[in-house]
Amino acid sequence: MAEDRLMKLGFTCPVCGFHDEKLPPLEDGQNKWYQEICPSCGTQFGYDDAVISHHALRLRWIAGGAKWWAPDPAPDGFDGLHQLRAAGLSPD
Repeated sequence: MAEDRLMKLGFTCPVCGFHDEKLPPLEDGQNKWYQEICPSCGTQFGYDDAVISHHALRLRWIAGGAKWWAPDPAPDGFDGLHQLRAAGLSPD
């Protein structure tokens, strides 16, 4: 049960599956992620996903190579396709 709680802490991007436990969850009820940008896929919430579905944004990111978007270094061992699969967001 404690493990389930830990899985819910932090932010998980609905586009690319990037997870950061230091950030508030997207479903925090406070719109904290409005206009924030995922460092992994570059999705700007409240802008990019206002007219394009998360699925379509995901396919676009994959078509571009599923690369780390932010200028800050990617986490060690970053692999966008592995990240998608681990989050249950199969690229297929």
